[in-house]
Amino acid sequence: MAELTVVLSTWSERRDKVEQLRHRFSQIEFVVPSNDAEYAEVMPRAHVVVGRLPQELLPQARNLRWIQNQGAGVDRLLTPEVISSDIVVTNAQSLHAAQISEHVLTMMLCFARDFRKILQAQRDHVWRPPEFNPFCLESQTLGVVGAGGIGGALAEKAHYLGMRVIGLRRRPKEKPSYLDKLVGSDGLHELLRQSDHVAVCCPLTAETTGLIGAEELHAMKPSAYIYNIGRGKIIQAEPLLQALKDGWIAGAGLDVTDPEPLPPDAELWDLPNVIVTQHTSGTAPHNDDRFFDLLEENIGRFLNGEPLLNVVDKEAGY
Repeated sequence: MAELTVVLSTWSERRDKVEQLRHRFSQIEFVVPSNDAEYAEVMPRAHVVVGRLPQELLPQARNLRWIQNQGAGVDRLLTPEVISSDIVVTNAQSLHAAQISEHVLTMMLCFARDFRKILQAQRDHVWRPPEFNPFCLESQTLGVVGAGGIGGALAEKAHYLGMRVIGLRRRPKEKPSYLDKLVGSDGLHELLRQSDHVAVCCPLTAETTGLIGAEELHAMKPSAYIYNIGRGKIIQAEPLLQALKDGWIAGAGLDVTDPEPLPPDAELWDLPNVIVTQHTSGTAPHNDDRFFDLLEENIGRFLNGEPLLNVVDKEAGY
């Protein structure tokens, strides 16, 4: 009989990886459910779930000890039942830092170099775009709300572009060299007032839901831009729309929105000062391989009773 049962909930298209796990960990039963009925059938004996866990199946998970999330955000996993249980939750926050930080910089550079007008001029076969107003990121200030793994990677890249960088962390630690200033949660408005660009990189928790509202958007410079790669609900939808339409801020780069998916008739799609990137910032061809390496390492640690990588503080939400 297998020592452990591990449910790989989203791995039906990567049978090669599943077989690799089975070869290395022959003492483990790896189950890849092909439908919800199969998922429900295996849950009473499951010790580990990798990926998606439907809330309605949690009461059946009598032996569940560990959930390995495939992304950084765990807000959908952290139900009151999971938080109060002994179930360990781990995420993959370190795996997406490179591509997400590059994604934010891409949006920043699109605004800085006025690329929307350049691309429209190309479509119109116009050599010089009208009303072309580029600027430089160098010497401007970037404020990073949530300067952890992903936010820290963005801050470091911005530092090497010659930007001044202010980071905000709920629990400030020693300031890394790429940050010019590190503030706690009480420094949010200071960060907003000083920044030319504000990147929202924090997870969605009870504390960060609606964190950026009308008061915060009014605190920003009229020439400033805001970017969201955290969760849509961190920025209040109606004040954001008003800020973009009425000139409280210069523009926004939104990889996540509220609601999500963004409805086809939403005004955000057509605003000239908005870039919407449809929650694609974490996408990269190496994602599966990197996640597999993390999963393989953590399974080995789990079997040996060693500390897991990327353990989530369930009370804090990240």
